[in-house]
Amino acid sequence: MGVEFVNLTQYKISKNLFQDIFQLIQEEGIIKKEAFIEVVLIGQNRIRNINKRLRGKNQVTDILSFAFSEVKKPTKKELQFTPLDNKENLTGFIEPPKIPQNFGEILLCPSRIKKQAKKFKKTFKEELTLVFIHGLLHLLGYDHKDTKSTKEMRKREKEILSSYFKSEKLTKIKKEN
Repeated sequence: MGVEFVNLTQYKISKNLFQDIFQLIQEEGIIKKEAFIEVVLIGQNRIRNINKRLRGKNQVTDILSFAFSEVKKPTKKELQFTPLDNKENLTGFIEPPKIPQNFGEILLCPSRIKKQAKKFKKTFKEELTLVFIHGLLHLLGYDHKDTKSTKEMRKREKEILSSYFKSEKLTKIKKEN
């Protein structure tokens, strides 16, 4: 299904970035193919107000993630799972129709992300990609409440980030040839 995208800012950001990352995670079998998320780009005032109202924090943040269903963090076995091709229905039963499932909503503040990119000496795209992945991981049940969970989340962020930029380079090479 993919990404429902709304841009309420003046930043020119393509839906494709979010779509490609979401699809990458779907291909791992962690998120169902029928699932979709909503990505909304908003300004500093709006994200501050939402952050204050929902989290009690009167400050601008780069991202807010809202899961629309209870999720548990995938196990190591689930992370290595490769889904069967639909043709290989081993049970002999007719599969029910695939119903789109709203996985969650991610609110991003591009102006805040741009400031962070400068601070961390990254490009805007690199920081935006990392922040989006971070939000997706929250929707998958990851958190950073203690040192152990923070390390685990950072490791997963790096894996997905690396996989995304590797696939982006391969796509670019194919287009050039």
